[in-house]
Amino acid sequence: NVKGGERLLTARGKAFVAAFDEVAAPKYDCSPATLPIIFGDPYAFRIEQLPDRVTFTYEKDDVVRTVWLEGRGHTTPRQGLLFMHGYSTGPYEGNQLVVETFRFTFDPEGFAGDALNAPSSTQKRLTERYSRQGDTLRMELSAEDPIFLREPFTYTMEWGVSKEPLSLPWNCDPEAAQRNLNVVRSKYRQDPRVERRN
Repeated sequence: NVKGGERLLTARGKAFVAAFDEVAAPKYDCSPATLPIIFGDPYAFRIEQLPDRVTFTYEKDDVVRTVWLEGRGHTTPRQGLLFMHGYSTGPYEGNQLVVETFRFTFDPEGFAGDALNAPSSTQKRLTERYSRQGDTLRMELSAEDPIFLREPFTYTMEWGVSKEPLSLPWNCDPEAAQRNLNVVRSKYRQDPRVERRN
């Protein structure tokens, strides 16, 4: 959790949070969880080392993420391309994999969590440092977004090894996801009811 999360928000960030209505959240239409939100979801993930990349396969939402290893010959995407989960590259520094992720699309819930609920912009940048000690994987994350955050925030997470296979495919059911809207109170009850289309 980010302590005092609201103090991290710019005036623009606070205004967006005040105006944003939960019924507009992409998750109710089965949009996958994005970074760094997906780290806090209590689901398993798998990491695979390949010659030119490291892949992260998250059980939650069937997200597969590629971290291109620097100096291994991958082609950088053309200028202007943005990605829901960003564009990730990284070198190994000693026993740490250091992942830099940027080129994110705008996300109305880009920093949603227990202590910080805020959007993220195309200027969001994440730095993840992964290291392993025995059966424990540790990640130190630093997140910044000058559009919505006054300053970067950091936190650390640890995961244990599991021998269980990932429960895939995820198969989000839009009807079930939208049922959760029955308990969400809209800030804009005077507006027409939002009708979902599949």
